[in-house]
Amino acid sequence: MQESATEVHNAIQKALQAFQEMKYPVTKWQLIDKAKSLNARNEVIQAIENIPDKEYHSSSDVLQEFKGIQNVMQAFRDVKFPATRSQLIEEAKKLNARSEVINVLESCSDREYTNFSDVIKECKGKGELAKPR
Repeated sequence: MQESATEVHNAIQKALQAFQEMKYPVTKWQLIDKAKSLNARNEVIQAIENIPDKEYHSSSDVLQEFKGIQNVMQAFRDVKFPATRSQLIEEAKKLNARSEVINVLESCSDREYTNFSDVIKECKGKGELAKPR
C-alpha cells in the first residue's frame, strides 16, 4: 500500500507532539533517536534527517523547520506514489502552486519518486520547495 502525504503529515504531527516532551536543547540526532524510540514511520525519520544539523532550543524551533515540509505535503496530499517528476509538476499546476514550487520540481531529477520524503530529499536545496511561506 502506498503512503499518502496526509498519512506522513499525520505521523510528523505525532512526532512533533512527542518532541514537546523532550528536555531542550537537543540536536537533530537526538530528535531522530526519539522518533525511532516511538517507532515512527520511515518517512518521518527521513524528514528529520533533512532538517538542518544544529541544536534546537525548543519544540517551536523544531516545528519551524517542519512548516515548509508540511505546507508542501499538504499541497500534494492527493498524489499517489510512486510518481514521476512530470506527475508532480502536473499536480502542482492543478493546485495553483506557487511558481517557485513548480520551478524547483522542474529542477529535480526526471525520475520516479517512491514517496514524499524522496521528493524532499531529491529537491532539497534547489529553491523554495520546503521553505515556510
